[in-house]
Order: sequence, then C-alpha cells, then structure tokens
Amino acid sequence: MGHVWLEGDNLQNSMDSRYYGPIPYGLIRGRIFFKIWPLSDFGFLRASPNGHRFSDD
Repeated sequence: MGHVWLEGDNLQNSMDSRYYGPIPYGLIRGRIFFKIWPLSDFGFLRASPNGHRFSDD
C-alpha cells in the first residue's frame, strides 16, 4: 500500500512503472485535474478519484 502504478502515454519511450516499478505516494509531485478515459468520464475532476489528497508543498 502507499504506492501507485504510473504509465506514460508514449509506450515506446516512457520510463515509467514498467521500468521502475510501483512509485511511493511521497515521491509524487503533481496533481491530476482532467480525465480522458474512459470517455464516459471525460472532463475535469471535482475530487480525488481514490480519496487521497496531496499537499501543495
């Protein structure tokens, strides 16, 4: 627990969890604000999809 699986959008050139493995939440510096897939959920996110909140520091 406490880890996420991250994949880049360029399968051939992304160094992501397929290369590094799961990433600890504590190393993430960013915020997700828009979802494009599945198309039925396309749009801005109103809340965290998994209930976790990240600090802005």
